[in-house]
Amino acid sequence: VQKKIVAWTGKINKAEMDLKHKDDNKEVSLGTSKINYMDPRISVAWCKRNEVPIEKIFSKTLRDKFNWAMAVPPQWEFNAEIAKLG
Repeated sequence: VQKKIVAWTGKINKAEMDLKHKDDNKEVSLGTSKINYMDPRISVAWCKRNEVPIEKIFSKTLRDKFNWAMAVPPQWEFNAEIAKLG
């Protein structure tokens, strides 16, 4: 009986760790998409329009990296036609 308790305790611990890693990895992929694929001006303008603190969306490191994007006005919108020209 004691061996089964030890075995099941190990299985439970492994399942809890797997669940924690799965949850932690969700944030990694979201952050990667936000950094590599989205124009930060879109996120900044959305935050300003909806009164969401930029700190909730971008970490301090990303705010420093995208400092140039922080000055967009709330009504800023991405224009694909203009982006093709420049």
